[in-house]
Amino acid sequence: MSLEKSYEPKGFEQKRYDFWMQNGCFEASDNPVAGQKTYTIVIPPPNVTGVLHMGHAVMLTLEDILIRWRRMHGDNTLWLPGTDHAGIATQTQVEKQIAKEGKGPTGKPLTRHDLGREKFLERTWKWKEDHHGGITGQMKRMGCALDWKRERFTLDDGLSKAVREVFVTLYEQGLIYRGDRIINWCVRSQSALSDLEVIPTERKGNLWHIRYAIVEKDGKTPVKDPSNGQPTVLTIATTRPETLLGDTAVAVHPEDERYAHIHGKFAKLPLVGRVLPVITDAYVDREFGTGALKVTPAHDFNDYDLGQKHKLEIIQVMGLDGKITSAGGAYAGLKFAEAREKVVADLDAAGLLAKVEPHTHKVGLSERYGEVVEPVISKQWFVKIEPLAKPAIDVVRSGKIEFAPKSWEKTYFEWMENIRDWCISRQLWWGHQIPAWYCADCGETSVSRTDLKKCPSCNSTRIQQDEDVLDTWFSSALWPFSTLGWPEKTKAMETFYPTAVLETGFDIIFFWVARMIMMGLHFAGDVPFKKVYMHPMVRDEKGEKMSKSKGNVIDPLLLIDQHGADPLRFTLASMSGQGRDIKLSVDRVEGYRAFANKLWNATKFLHLQLSGGGADEGGNTVPNAGPLAEPKGGAEAWLKANFKSLAPANRWILSRLQSTIQKVENGFANWEINESTNALYEFAWLEFCDWSIEFAKLPFRRGGKEREESLITIHYVLETLFKLLHPIMPFVTEELWDSLPWKKAANTPVRARDGKPALATLQFHAFPKPDLAFKDEAAEVEMSRLKSVIEAVRNFRGENNLSPKKEFVLHVHMKDAGAKTFFAAHANDILTLARVTKIEELGAGKSVSKFEAVIPLANPAAEIRIDLDGLVDVEEERKRVRKEIEKAKVDLAHVEGKLSKESFVAKAPKELIEKTRAEAEAFRAKLAGFEAALKKLG
Repeated sequence: MSLEKSYEPKGFEQKRYDFWMQNGCFEASDNPVAGQKTYTIVIPPPNVTGVLHMGHAVMLTLEDILIRWRRMHGDNTLWLPGTDHAGIATQTQVEKQIAKEGKGPTGKPLTRHDLGREKFLERTWKWKEDHHGGITGQMKRMGCALDWKRERFTLDDGLSKAVREVFVTLYEQGLIYRGDRIINWCVRSQSALSDLEVIPTERKGNLWHIRYAIVEKDGKTPVKDPSNGQPTVLTIATTRPETLLGDTAVAVHPEDERYAHIHGKFAKLPLVGRVLPVITDAYVDREFGTGALKVTPAHDFNDYDLGQKHKLEIIQVMGLDGKITSAGGAYAGLKFAEAREKVVADLDAAGLLAKVEPHTHKVGLSERYGEVVEPVISKQWFVKIEPLAKPAIDVVRSGKIEFAPKSWEKTYFEWMENIRDWCISRQLWWGHQIPAWYCADCGETSVSRTDLKKCPSCNSTRIQQDEDVLDTWFSSALWPFSTLGWPEKTKAMETFYPTAVLETGFDIIFFWVARMIMMGLHFAGDVPFKKVYMHPMVRDEKGEKMSKSKGNVIDPLLLIDQHGADPLRFTLASMSGQGRDIKLSVDRVEGYRAFANKLWNATKFLHLQLSGGGADEGGNTVPNAGPLAEPKGGAEAWLKANFKSLAPANRWILSRLQSTIQKVENGFANWEINESTNALYEFAWLEFCDWSIEFAKLPFRRGGKEREESLITIHYVLETLFKLLHPIMPFVTEELWDSLPWKKAANTPVRARDGKPALATLQFHAFPKPDLAFKDEAAEVEMSRLKSVIEAVRNFRGENNLSPKKEFVLHVHMKDAGAKTFFAAHANDILTLARVTKIEELGAGKSVSKFEAVIPLANPAAEIRIDLDGLVDVEEERKRVRKEIEKAKVDLAHVEGKLSKESFVAKAPKELIEKTRAEAEAFRAKLAGFEAALKKLG
């Protein structure tokens, strides 16, 4: 297979994905072979309304990496796809669509109520079918190895059965109940919200200080202040003056001496005149405001708890329609904002407003709409959460479930240990309708696994199902086991549950993660996953949150169009360090596109050499450069058999490859995917492409056995590199690997057992393991020396703006026998790669010219001198040497700092201490050499 001139992903990404899909490459088996491990991830289901954003892209990249990595380790891997019905989000989209279609009987835009429930749900299902392909198609463009044959939807029949089974069981166990409790109410959506759907947001407002007269039980006789004999007036600060209409008590701290004389007394409610009891409770903060609190049980969660504790009356004045109820007296019918304005004006007019001061405080906003959420009393369905939370706390505390980063465990415990009952009913139509029926004749409430036609208690047919639906997160909480066929005892459930890992964003740790743990333990009998990996948030390059209003949103699909999926995936993986946000820039993606192109060019270079079309840079034909066939037994076996006789450059790159394999494996295994990615980048670009291929050009020119050896090495290293990179960059690695002439087809254990043919795809190959047979520390040291010499000369060129074609002589003072041996062995490499005409040995203390560059080397122990006369600007050379002196001083200070620490000298291994001392000595010698060179330059 021939390759295009350069990396152009549009030419092969879709073709590759189609091949994987057509051949069932992503399909898991319910029946693994004996001894085969299973590795499962269930995708956090994106909303069916969704469009791929950067948060999705990070999640998909990291999960795909883990799945492909474990498949290459031979595991039976399942990555289960699906989408969420997204109750409010989807219903809102369809309602907007309907509103544009005309006007209803009232002359206002059409609403769902004009259509009726049945027709509205028909429209919503059609909308879902029309839009479903959008988000799934976008996931495929990312290269996701999802088992699409198992795709689930939170409203499909199987999941709906699971939802009903869980609801009815919890109801039977007394863990689901219906009652009047304080809940979060969204006026715009006309629905209850859970605590997690309310975002506390800082807003600038006011503190209104209101005067409450303290009286006896008759409501008329004032209570005198013992300090001055005057009637007691209590000033209470509030951020919501309109709620005073629903006040049913005033509270003070029992130990607050300022108010000891009003214990058991009463307060007269401003504007309304209602007489309220003065209660005492340690909940009251004596330091806030005047240390007195107005208590409105119907419209504040903390006040509700106080009301329950002290058996206070509950008066609801904030209506579900966003207006004051009839209980608000003269203010009834006013919108909340209008009521606030009028209440404040009336208080002021009556002399009951002591003062107003600016105040910044947190206001609960609807996650969906960004509007203020009102606490109100409403009849809703709730899950009694504490009995479910305790086991969920225990499995994390015991380590049965681990969080990464571990710091999130503390957040998890804090929330779980202070958890409130979960309000699960929503006043919507799109979702799982609550399986409860109300009888009009006997008043019985019946909860059932099957739809009821008549009342189980009195046989009346006058029954009606509850119109509300369940919170979207209720069905999502069952995702790890409902998607595998529960409540049926399926083979999939037996094989794939519990799953291996949940990879998700920290923002849904309570919405979803905690609830899955509770439900998995309670219904599936085990944890739903063994590890929770919190991926980082993607921000812009300045570290700011992406938002449409800021204009800093980066569209992943646009980046894929421009650069391909692999550069985007590599970028996100390389920046996904635990506990750190990703500061994304388009430049970074462009840089990794260049990396993909580097791999492309390296592969094309190999093809050219393997085909026998090799020529040196001068255009001369390479001797013995015919096409090279694969060695008998394969490249790996041949290299092992001949390893000790290979050239140092080949032994070096094979040895470095083993270190890279270990780093990559460790990174994947330890949830440090960025470490794996960065190790691959450094090896592929900085060692293999920049050095190994350069070293190989010399034997390619010479031809013969040297050429064959280097070609076999490069082919093997490239093939192994593609296997290592495949989980991160599946498209380009498969395209390049497929072009290699010595590649082999492969298969999975299950496919092989079932008689399916081997396929030419990387993902079925074994993930590389480090091989000690290829480790050669001596070769690594030797090639490190060679690189340091060549880099020193190249740096000299670069800092003096010398053209690569400008040649000169290297005069080398070789300080020991090892240096002489080294320069003799590598003279040709240095002459060619450093582009110098000659290497001449120079005696100790001798100079080559009045103006000369001196380049001291630590290893090999040598000093290079270059005649500057007519070659460079001497002043520029002085600048260069001064920079080298400063660098050497910094390096020396760092090493000496280590050695000066008693803890290092006392605890570090002896070998490390000796190595550090040797480094310090080398830096001192280097510094002395540069200082001498600067002195010589005058």
